[in-house]
Amino acid sequence: MVAGAAFPAGDCWLARARVPDRLLDASTRDALAPAAPGLRAVSLRVQGGRITALASAVGPDGLPVVDLADGIVTSCWVDLHTHLDKSHTATRIGRSHHTLRDAVAASGEDRDRWTADDIRRRMDFALRTAHAQGTRAIRTHIDWVGASTPLAWSVAQSLRGEWSPRIELQPTSLSPLPLFADADASAAVAAAVAEQGGVLGASVHPVPGQRSLLERVFELAVAHDLDLDFHADEHLQNDIEGLRTIARLTARHGWEGRVACGHACALSVVPVDACASVLRALADAGIVLMGLPLANLQLQDGGPGRTPRLRGIAPLLEARDLGVQVGLASDNVQDAFVPMADFDLLQVLAIASLTAHLDDPLARWIDSITTTPATAMGLAWDGRLRVGAPADLVLLAGRNSFEACGRPQRRVLRGGRPIDTALPDFRELDDTTTTAG
Repeated sequence: MVAGAAFPAGDCWLARARVPDRLLDASTRDALAPAAPGLRAVSLRVQGGRITALASAVGPDGLPVVDLADGIVTSCWVDLHTHLDKSHTATRIGRSHHTLRDAVAASGEDRDRWTADDIRRRMDFALRTAHAQGTRAIRTHIDWVGASTPLAWSVAQSLRGEWSPRIELQPTSLSPLPLFADADASAAVAAAVAEQGGVLGASVHPVPGQRSLLERVFELAVAHDLDLDFHADEHLQNDIEGLRTIARLTARHGWEGRVACGHACALSVVPVDACASVLRALADAGIVLMGLPLANLQLQDGGPGRTPRLRGIAPLLEARDLGVQVGLASDNVQDAFVPMADFDLLQVLAIASLTAHLDDPLARWIDSITTTPATAMGLAWDGRLRVGAPADLVLLAGRNSFEACGRPQRRVLRGGRPIDTALPDFRELDDTTTTAG
C-alpha cells in the first residue's frame, strides 16, 4: 500500500491483502492460499459499501484496483472496556498515580467538578479519536455510585444517538459491589439501565458478604434481562473468590455468553492449580475475560519510590488454552488511572504482546479486538470478513505483526470509503484542563 495514494471514488478491488485466519470462516479460509503463518493471501472486492468477493486474485470485472502490497487487512475494531467519562482528565489532575486506591481517589475528586459540557466535550473528543484509529464500537463504563442516574450516563446516552452508526456506543453502569446491599438503590440502577438499553456492571473486590451481593447482581440482571460486565479481582491478593462466584452464578442462572470480566489480576499470583480451576469455570460459563494491560501495568504492585516487580496481567495464554474467550481493550485513557494512551487498539495489542508474550498478535490475537468483543457486545456483525459483510476495514501498511505493531500506519474504510484518520488536536481541550466549571 503506497501511503497517500489516491483511493477510487467508488467500488474497487483491494488486491494483494493479507487477512488473518481468525477473521475468516473456515470455508473461505480453506479456499485461499497461505501468505504467512496465520495469514491468507486475499483480494477483496468492495461494492456498495460491502464485501462482495474474497478471492485469490482480482476478477475480470474492470473495477479499479488498489494494491495493498501484502498489507494486513482486518475488520474495524471493537473496544469492550473503556471509561469515556474519565477520559482526558490527566492534565488537570496533574500527576500520575501508581496504585488503584490513589487513582480512584484522584478521579473521585475530579468528578466533583464535572459538568455536562465538560463531560460531553471530553467524550466526543475520545469518540473522534477512536473512530480515526479504526474503532467501530465501544462499551464504556460509567461510574454509578447511588440510586440516581449520573450526569455522565445522560451525556453518554445523548452521544450514543449522535455517533450512531459511526460508533456503536454501549453504556455500562459501574457500581461498587456494596451498593447492591441497598435493595432500593440497586433496583433503581438496574431499572434505569434496562430502560435505556445498557449493561449492568459492578466492581468486585474482596468485601464482606461478597457472595450474597453478587447473587443480588445476578437476580437483577435476570429480572431485567441485562448483560453483565464486572471489574473482577483487580488486585494482587491470593483471593479469586469474586471470579469463582461469578462463574458459578453465571452457570446457575443460565447467563452463559452474557458476562464479561475485566482485569482478573489476582489470577496472576494465586497457585497454578487454583488459577486453572477458575479459568476452566470461566470457559464453561462462556465468560469473556478482558485483558487490560495498560491499566494493570500502571496500577498493580505500585508504590512511591520503587519499581514494580509484578506485571499484574491476567494469564491470557493459559486462559485461551483452557477455552476462555479472551479480549483486549483500552480501559482508561489519559486520566488518573492511565495517563498515556490514545484509544488505539493496535497500540493495546502491541503492548499486550510484549507484556503477556502474545506472539504474532496480528495473526494469532486479532480476534481479541474484533470478533470476541463484537460477539460480547451483541453487535449485528461479528467482524468476520465474508461476502455480504460491511466493508468497515482497517488497512495496515505492515505485512506482519513486527511491521504493523512497530510502525502502526493505517487507513480506515467505513462502508468501503476512506475516512479522515487525522486525530483531533489535544489543544481543543485546553480550557478544560484547569477547571470543569
